[in-house]
Amino acid sequence: MLNRLLFLCLLLFVGTLSSAAHADTKQQKIKAEISKANSSLKKARQKTNDISAELKKNEAEINRLSRKQYDAEKKISAITQQMIKSNQTKRELFQKIKVEKEALAKQLLAMYSSGEESHLRLLLKQDDPSDISRTTKYFEYLNRSRVERIKNVRKSLAKAEKIELSIKQDKERLQKLRVSLDADKVNLNKELKNNEKALKKSKSIVVSKQSKLNKLKKQEAALQAVFDNLIRKQKAKAAAEAKRAAARERERKKQAKRKQTKKTTKAARKTTKEKNRAKPKGKKTSLNFVANRPFSSLRGRLSWPVKGRIYKKYGSRRNQKQKWKGVLIKAPGGQRVHAVAEGKVEYAGPLRGYGFVVILQHDKSYRTLYAYNRAVYRRTGDVVKAGAVIAAVGNSGGQEQNALYFEIRRGARTQNPARWCR
Repeated sequence: MLNRLLFLCLLLFVGTLSSAAHADTKQQKIKAEISKANSSLKKARQKTNDISAELKKNEAEINRLSRKQYDAEKKISAITQQMIKSNQTKRELFQKIKVEKEALAKQLLAMYSSGEESHLRLLLKQDDPSDISRTTKYFEYLNRSRVERIKNVRKSLAKAEKIELSIKQDKERLQKLRVSLDADKVNLNKELKNNEKALKKSKSIVVSKQSKLNKLKKQEAALQAVFDNLIRKQKAKAAAEAKRAAARERERKKQAKRKQTKKTTKAARKTTKEKNRAKPKGKKTSLNFVANRPFSSLRGRLSWPVKGRIYKKYGSRRNQKQKWKGVLIKAPGGQRVHAVAEGKVEYAGPLRGYGFVVILQHDKSYRTLYAYNRAVYRRTGDVVKAGAVIAAVGNSGGQEQNALYFEIRRGARTQNPARWCR
């Protein structure tokens, strides 16, 4: 009986040890799986970061090449216009030379036909002295006219040679620019293909909906922060200007009071009259940019910034928790983006999630945003007219297709662009 009891205890002890060993083995497997998952996650994040850096680099190069191409096209247009003017001037000069040569030929033919006589023969003829004097004077006028026409022809020929040289130089410059432009177009297409490959790589990485939503929220918050910062600077500048104006007004009142106490009533009246005469008339100007026409008066009259198809409307659902705060206009890559109204460039450059961005301030309250551009052609501080080219349509910011994202804001609040543009 005792042996049987000992045997049972031994079996129980061995079973306990076996269970503990099995539990340890299972825990180690779980730890190994967690470690493997963390390693895979780390690699995936690293790959995502590498692709994001590659996209950023590609977009910067596309922006540079697009700007260079835009500048080259403008130079080619200017040189072409200059060549047209030079050719027109050249034709006019050759026409003038032709007229002068024909007149000179007619003059020489007339002299030959009339048998022009020399001064010596006229003197030996012993004709009437008054006739000799008139004939001699006539010959002097005739010779002077011939010399003047010959000079005109020579001047015109010299000028024509200079224009010919200028046209030749312009042709050489034009050829170089076209060769450079063709090379830049090849490089641009290469970068666009690289960017497309990087986007495909990016799409191959599986990202959860929640992380994508968080990313979009961060991008939207970053954009909002940019607008808040611009508005804060604007208010601070206005407050500082008001403070300086108040200080100047207090100082003016103090000076007026001191002058009044030093002089008699009669002198004070005289000083007041002189002061009123010296006081500048009219509204005080400000260095702050204000549009010539209030932006609010342009509601329903603006043109769209680019020709295309609106496929994401203002207020439509972007995902489960977000709505579009502007419109997305589908357009070919590289198409010119135009300012919808006169304004000042407050921001021009890259912004995470929105690619290359241009923000225009139109007056104290209204701003417009142009995003996802391939390139921006303006710099911060530039003042542009309505319709001016400011950027080129693209897919920067990691977008899947070429489009322009367009917003209108009053302060920090967005407006429906469809109510402003026609």
